Amino acid sequence: MASLSSLGVGSGLDAETIVTQLVALEKKPATDLTSLNSKLETKVSTWGKIQSNFSALQDAAGKLTDATFWNATKGSSSDDTAVSVSTSSLAAPGSYSVNVTQLAKEQYIASKAFTAKTDPVGEGTLRIELGTYSLNNNVAPPAVTFNAKVAATAVDISIGPGDNTLEKIRDRINTANAGITASIVNDASGSRLVMRGQSGEENAFKVSVTESGAPGLSDLAYDASTGATSNMTRSQEAQNAKATINGLNVSSAKNTLNDVVDGVTLQLKKVTTTPANLTIEQDTASITKGVNDFIASYNSVVSTIRTQTLYDEASKTAGPLQGDSTARGLLSQVRSLVGSSTTASSVFSRLSDIGIDINKDGTLAMKSTKFNEAMKNPTELQKFFGNSDEADANKNGMAQRIRNMTKLLLGSDGAISSRTDGIKSTIERNKDQIERIDKRVSLVEARLRAQYTALDSSIAKLNGLSSYVSAQLAALSKNS
Repeated sequence: MASLSSLGVGSGLDAETIVTQLVALEKKPATDLTSLNSKLETKVSTWGKIQSNFSALQDAAGKLTDATFWNATKGSSSDDTAVSVSTSSLAAPGSYSVNVTQLAKEQYIASKAFTAKTDPVGEGTLRIELGTYSLNNNVAPPAVTFNAKVAATAVDISIGPGDNTLEKIRDRINTANAGITASIVNDASGSRLVMRGQSGEENAFKVSVTESGAPGLSDLAYDASTGATSNMTRSQEAQNAKATINGLNVSSAKNTLNDVVDGVTLQLKKVTTTPANLTIEQDTASITKGVNDFIASYNSVVSTIRTQTLYDEASKTAGPLQGDSTARGLLSQVRSLVGSSTTASSVFSRLSDIGIDINKDGTLAMKSTKFNEAMKNPTELQKFFGNSDEADANKNGMAQRIRNMTKLLLGSDGAISSRTDGIKSTIERNKDQIERIDKRVSLVEARLRAQYTALDSSIAKLNGLSSYVSAQLAALSKNS
């Protein structure tokens, strides 16, 4: 007899539905575990958000414990177009009068005009030396001498037949690391090779030429020393920046002065006719921002935990961590900490003393007027937030306490990691159980299908026999 193509065809029973429902009953525990794992995965993700919020709070609190944060300064200039100022935490508040008498400049020299940049110039060796041109007025007539820079070494640049055009010589100079830069300037007269040094009188330079092969390279010689050869023209002389700061003469090879006043960088932009008055003062705006960042980070922690553990009566829905004792404990711990007092400062003991109030929902809010008043005592404010005392925890500042607490919470064996690891372990156990259930269900389904297939076949045979007997009886009755 041919095999049946579908359960129930031979018997007329809805065997497929029966088997499907029986298999579903067997698989229900795995289905329930899959649904549970989905909820657990949501919990893991939620704990990840809480961990991220605590990490941000740790960073914000850590900033308030850093001495450089409280030493932040800012500078202003009465004439920013002449002298601009920037500061670091090393700068001390003060006032400075800056008079710029000379800006630092680079030496520029230019060759004669050539017809084109592809014109051959000549062959040989260019020697470039850095140094200082000095004027000696003690001789008659006054003489100029060149003094080589002690820290520099002369650079020889060979110019062969393949390098002797104006543009090739420019490229050879720029790759020689000689302390100067070459370029080509095109004007109405033709193409000129221009060489530029670095700023500062010690970065002046001379170019010596030794010709070999095709002549003409000597057109690029330059030496401003008395009696020396100068076939190139100097359009700008190298010089130092010169200024007075509160009457003190200063000189620099660059127009950026970052070593004259501790923690202060001055950018000289132009010669002054009247002094630029600079003011260095505490950067209260950056301090206020840092404290506000701390408040915002703390509020994110509180709001996130409250939302994730909340049961919403209106929508009849619970947060992923509703009823989670660890989450509720963390919320209670952090709220208790910010509500506590500290002896780190002799002036401020609670957040409310500096204008930071605790709202009914546990979040913090700053009262600007009171905080600005507290800012007038920066030393005690710094102690209130950042003081650290290993011997007496009561003397730890508020930010230091938060930092210590978050460090423990975020550690590998902290409450957050432990809770998350526990949930992940449950998920893995559930996955293993689901796998075992699926294997058992597969065997049950195979057995049921085999049983119903056999039943289907048996009923089909019986139905066939019944039809045969009925036909025979009908025939006998007709013939009698």
